[in-house]
Amino acid sequence: MRNIKPLRLFVFFISVIALSKFFEAGRLISSELTFSHLGISILSLLIFVSSLLMMGYWVYVDEKEKKNLRMKFGLYEWMHEKLSSRSAQK
Repeated sequence: MRNIKPLRLFVFFISVIALSKFFEAGRLISSELTFSHLGISILSLLIFVSSLLMMGYWVYVDEKEKKNLRMKFGLYEWMHEKLSSRSAQK
């Protein structure tokens, strides 16, 4: 079994919680017919999307290190270049 990193597990749980809060806020908006929960909905959507991007980046880097990458993704290449150059400077 692979070694599961605690940060990745934590980000996964955050994404699940953010998605449930997004749907809960949408349900409250539709049932109360008010936009008082719109801020929670937008914030939870942003957290969910950013956590998905983070998890996707980790998968991308893992596949790149294994030399099993089939196609390049520009955003992840840019992030990998910036993060790897930052870690090389330290």
